[in-house]
Order: sequence, then structure tokens, then C-alpha cells
Amino acid sequence: MKAGIINLSIELDKSYSDELQKNDINVVPLTMDDFEQKISELDAVIIHENAAVDTAQTCSILLKLKENSDAYVWVFSSSSQKIMRTVYLQLGALGIISDDCEEAELQLIISNSLSKKKGIEEDRADVPCDVDASTDEVEKLKLIPRNHSVKIQGKKEIPLTKLEYKTLELLYENKNNTVTYKELFEVIWKEKFTNQNYRVANLVFHLREKIEANSVSPISIRTVRSKGYMLDLWDSSAEDS
Repeated sequence: MKAGIINLSIELDKSYSDELQKNDINVVPLTMDDFEQKISELDAVIIHENAAVDTAQTCSILLKLKENSDAYVWVFSSSSQKIMRTVYLQLGALGIISDDCEEAELQLIISNSLSKKKGIEEDRADVPCDVDASTDEVEKLKLIPRNHSVKIQGKKEIPLTKLEYKTLELLYENKNNTVTYKELFEVIWKEKFTNQNYRVANLVFHLREKIEANSVSPISIRTVRSKGYMLDLWDSSAEDS
């Protein structure tokens, strides 16, 4: 599991990060400039603010996270007013953590919530997305919707973020055919596409890192220059353009 921490005008003590790391939660430092590029790989985000000066930035971050990520978000705040706590919750924060919260308590809040998150879709069938796929295709790539994960060649299950899973699902539904940047963007983020190829490219980059074990893997997300991507299940020697 990965949790990003955005420090605004004050720094969250390193002891909190250390406690999370000790409990198998990898901590990723974020800034106002780079958090949008990194959120696709995160399960949780902690915004550390000074309520007296950071509320506008906190609201801006929450809005962007609500639009572009399914990560759980908490605001770690110094004495925020009741009205702002309500606003944060309306903007998608899972909770407001007061600055008297201790390291172990924060770790338990994050860990317990992420553990429950894994079971949200456990009522869905553990079957490939394409129920009509051939046996050979299923052996190569099997999507597991309830876990947001995939198995390649029947090997160890690979966990994906929600956005990574949606990307792979769409590519799989259109396997061996190009899926454009526009199609990917509008399905994944449910927004009108305005030449934001970099967001799709960043997401595919992280997905490739997880599922393409080596250059001769039978699972290949190929770049179709200037158009988009194609999931190639057949040509094991294919290289990206």
C-alpha cells in the first residue's frame, strides 16, 4: 500500500512517516507541483495543513483528487474551524485528523481504512473481463475485478490502482486494436478530453512497470504513435514505437 503526504506551510513530523513505513505503508512525499502526476499509484493521501493559512490550497487539492483519483484522503489539520471541516468532507476527504493525533493512531486510521477498501468489490465474480475470451487469452491475462488486480500467465496476482485497472480493462476490451488518448482519458477520468496526453501516458507508464516483466513478455502495451495505445497479446517480440 502507498500513501502520499502533502505538506503545505508546515511539515508533518518524520515520526509519522516512520510509523507508517513500519506497518507496510510506503510513504511518497508530494508537493503542490507534482501530486497530480503521482496520484495514480497511491492508495491514500494525507494533506498536512495549517488551518490558519492553507485552507484554499487544501480545497484545491481535494477538488483535483476527487476528480482524478479514488485514493482515500485525510486532512491533518491544526484546529480547523467546523465550517471548513464540513467543506473538506464535502470535497471528498474521508476524515479530518487533529494535530494531537499520535503516530500509532494515524497508522491505524490509514491501515484499517485501506484494509476495508480492498473488500469493497468482493461480491463481484472472479472472472476475466471478457467472458468470451479464448482459453489461451485467459491464460495470458486474467483480470480480477474484485481485487483491482491481474494475473499474467497464471502467475502471482499483480495489484493495480483503480485507475490502472480501468486502463487495462479498456485496453483488454479492445485488445489488438488502438485505443486513443481521448478514449482512454474520457473513460478513466470521465472528463472532456483537452489534449492531456501526459496524464494518460503517466498512467500507462506505471501500468507497464507492473505488468510487463521483461522485453519478451507476451503481454505488451504498445504505443501507437500520436494516437494512443494497443494491448498486444499475440506478438511476444513487439516493441513500443
